Amino acid sequence: MHESVRNYWIAFNDPLEGRVHFMYLDQKGWLSTGIGNKIDETVKANSAPSPAERSASLALAGQLRWLDGNDSEATPDQVATDWDAVKARLDLAPKGHLAFQPLTALHVQNEEIDRHVFAKLDEMESVLTGRPEFRDFATWPANAQLAVLSMSWGLGPAFKFPRFQEHVAARDWNGAAPESHFTPDEGTIKIRNNLDREHLLIAQIVEDQGLPKEQIAMKISDVFGVQGALLALGCKPGPQDGADGPSTQSAVREFQRNSSLDPNGSFEDEAMLGALRSELTNRGFTVVGG
Repeated sequence: MHESVRNYWIAFNDPLEGRVHFMYLDQKGWLSTGIGNKIDETVKANSAPSPAERSASLALAGQLRWLDGNDSEATPDQVATDWDAVKARLDLAPKGHLAFQPLTALHVQNEEIDRHVFAKLDEMESVLTGRPEFRDFATWPANAQLAVLSMSWGLGPAFKFPRFQEHVAARDWNGAAPESHFTPDEGTIKIRNNLDREHLLIAQIVEDQGLPKEQIAMKISDVFGVQGALLALGCKPGPQDGADGPSTQSAVREFQRNSSLDPNGSFEDEAMLGALRSELTNRGFTVVGG
């Protein structure tokens, strides 16, 4: 993958998945941790694992360096105890990750979360590039790489979307965009679907205009695009949902102050957009439109 995709990956996913330092169940009842890292090999959603599925899941959980309350490295038995305690409470899955914190004794540190995220990212890329439709992945625009890796993060890299796969094999990013959607189209998955679609559409612009394929391109013509730009620059506008709410306005003001501009919170301010475009370019991004 292009280095720009790797560099943007954490900023892209953090607002979608959150950063959770303990084990929890996602909405489908699969045990997860970190930035949406699934450590559960149970085949059927919202169900108890078979002995074989539990064993495979514990092997996944064991890939992380778990620490106890004294920051000492946890034993495999301690990891299994936390895993079992969380998996036993499928009834809490709809309540969100915080419902599981009282059930756990172990945690992972930020550095370990990042290490594991990038290990999984490389794993996904390896699986994708082994599939015929994705064999030219290395030459794709960075935005297309980002979108397909994002889909893989939510679905696994072996996902089967025949029409989508036909479009990407032909480098038809406009055709691929509406076929990238997966369900349930709600919450953060809805945001991820919108992001993946937008980045595929931008990939088409990059190819049509002969722009640098190795750089992630950004559109800053609306709130959605400005939020993505702010995330890329280390500001915190909240989820990239296209809503000009308090978090987005706060991030805009932060950027304006850092750029010696009037902190009015308006993303439509010409000086703001000019400074945003300039900073993105300085950081190795391409700006299209807006």
